[in-house]
Amino acid sequence: MKDQNGYVESFRKLIQCPTVTDSGHEYFEAFHRVLDEEFPHVAATCEKIKLGRDVLLYKWTGKDSARPVVLMAHQDVVPAVGGDWKYEPFSATVEDGKIYGRGTMDCKNTLFGTIQAVDELIAEGFVPEQDIYLSYSDCEETSGPGAEMARDWFKSQGITPCVVVDEGGAIMRKFMKKMTKDACMVGILEKGYADVKFVAKGKGGHSSQPPKNTPIARLGALINYCEKHTIFKPKMSKAAKAMVKGLGDVVAPPLKGIAKAFGGSCLLPKIAPKVVPSYGRPMYATTMVFTMCDGATAPNVIPQEAWVNANLRFSPTDKSEDCFKKLRKIAKKFDCEMVVTKCREASPMVDLSSDGYKIFANAVKKTYPDIAVVPYLMFGGTDCRIMQEIATTAIRCTPCKLSMAQLGGMHASNENVDISSIGETVQFFKNFITMYK
Repeated sequence: MKDQNGYVESFRKLIQCPTVTDSGHEYFEAFHRVLDEEFPHVAATCEKIKLGRDVLLYKWTGKDSARPVVLMAHQDVVPAVGGDWKYEPFSATVEDGKIYGRGTMDCKNTLFGTIQAVDELIAEGFVPEQDIYLSYSDCEETSGPGAEMARDWFKSQGITPCVVVDEGGAIMRKFMKKMTKDACMVGILEKGYADVKFVAKGKGGHSSQPPKNTPIARLGALINYCEKHTIFKPKMSKAAKAMVKGLGDVVAPPLKGIAKAFGGSCLLPKIAPKVVPSYGRPMYATTMVFTMCDGATAPNVIPQEAWVNANLRFSPTDKSEDCFKKLRKIAKKFDCEMVVTKCREASPMVDLSSDGYKIFANAVKKTYPDIAVVPYLMFGGTDCRIMQEIATTAIRCTPCKLSMAQLGGMHASNENVDISSIGETVQFFKNFITMYK
């Protein structure tokens, strides 16, 4: 059985494999060899299924197959180019009680916690009540097909996962003023997503003879209008209400009373920023931000066509087409066209009264007795939304303690996790597996 030092050395080997999304197949092959070496009981006991280029599935056969569990993570990491890294990003340097490196938080800590937990339980002679699957995509960071391949495999086998657990929320340390305890933010819903391109056309020409209302000028006016006006009406979703009410358990008066009293109130969009200032508008409204643009190919050319991309995150209370109708009217106002290039609706909300959610919450409480479990409306996306298409309950959370500074390291330089959190994450997944019936 590995001790804390064993955890650290084993985890470091995972970080030292530079499995950057869309990098060479050889990097993932090397990573798979490390998995076989570091988790020998999984390699010897579990059925290993390889899908696509490098997607991995492990099946640990339980006493029954009626209510299988899928524990997800992704092997790939974003590039570690540039930035002010203190240590080489794939060195897995240990310093000041932390492990630094790309993937330590996103999300090889999840992968390590799940596979180490299974390896230890097998070594202890434990047999799960239900089949346990480990599902590890190789292309999550680019929204690649890895999770879809896994989903399709389950469908082809006639397997309906009862509970799926993936990355998402975490144990967040004192991220608000007047917090009395840390909070395990359990992702219960993902906001929707869209990329919308606004296109402005004109006759073009030389910059020395500029006309009025050129394509870029019209796009600029459109952007300015959207920045200064409330395009999408704020409305508190059921998931956001559950989150605010849950946070009432971790804040001191008077915020505690506000959260509890206004949890179901129509006034909550006005109250929420006071209770959850670090989240603000994204929590209770569809958001839009302009992210990309293009025009002429030379500085002295008026473009015949220019465009700007807007990224939207739909509130669960908004349907994409309703939002697009509003945007089309704005585009017409500024003589622009609108093209939707990518779109998905908000995911279904997890049933907080379901057995799967309750078992997950109880496992968190058993592992961390002094931490509150709070439902979490997620602004970003995960592979979990793909598996949710066939699962009864889809939870997005790795109960790993993270400070706000550590959260800021996601996709940035100096990504790191505390050494102590590695063993705690393993223990959580052991508790969850043994408590699941």
